[in-house]
Amino acid sequence: MKVKICGLRTLEAAQTAERAGADFLGFIMWPESRRFVPANQAANIVRSLSGGALSVGVVVDQPVGTVAALARRCGFDAIQLHGHEPPEYAEQLRASADVRIIKAFRWRDDFSVETANEYPADYILLDTFKKGMAGGTGEAFRWREAAEDIRRLNKPMLLAGGISTENAEEAARTLSPFALDVSGSLEENGEKSPKKIRAFMRTIDEIRNEAVQ
Repeated sequence: MKVKICGLRTLEAAQTAERAGADFLGFIMWPESRRFVPANQAANIVRSLSGGALSVGVVVDQPVGTVAALARRCGFDAIQLHGHEPPEYAEQLRASADVRIIKAFRWRDDFSVETANEYPADYILLDTFKKGMAGGTGEAFRWREAAEDIRRLNKPMLLAGGISTENAEEAARTLSPFALDVSGSLEENGEKSPKKIRAFMRTIDEIRNEAVQ
């Protein structure tokens, strides 16, 4: 099981996540988010990393040309579409920016297994639905109720929404996701805590070790 640590804003936090073994590093490029990071700041952080993790720019219903330019400027390996971007948007973005695509769906809102499977994305991310919010709710959705839908997905699935050190094992056991996407639970005073990042990754290492025994 892999890990995406999202909402990174500082080089220290990003390097800590990478060194601790995170597989994806997420940067929020949507200006309305409290975790927004300017493009020049994100670019400087990505350039300073070793390349051991995939860098991901997270966008929400922004013009495809703007996002393609962001991807090239920041050196992102992937773009996470966290709004209501149609399939043709993803196709245009992939063609112009040569990035992997993560498409986010909010379970119990716009989520359909058939739509997710047909969407031209490399990965599907499932997040919690909360009216008026594009993401970052800090709340888990009903995993057991969603399990049947999730088993029918034919793409790797990243599980988001309220993931923490305390429930990571339950999430892994209940849904067997390709990756866990964690953000808010690793923060102190609105910023990522290197201590919490390392503690979370130690928990993930324990889960991984148990899985191979």
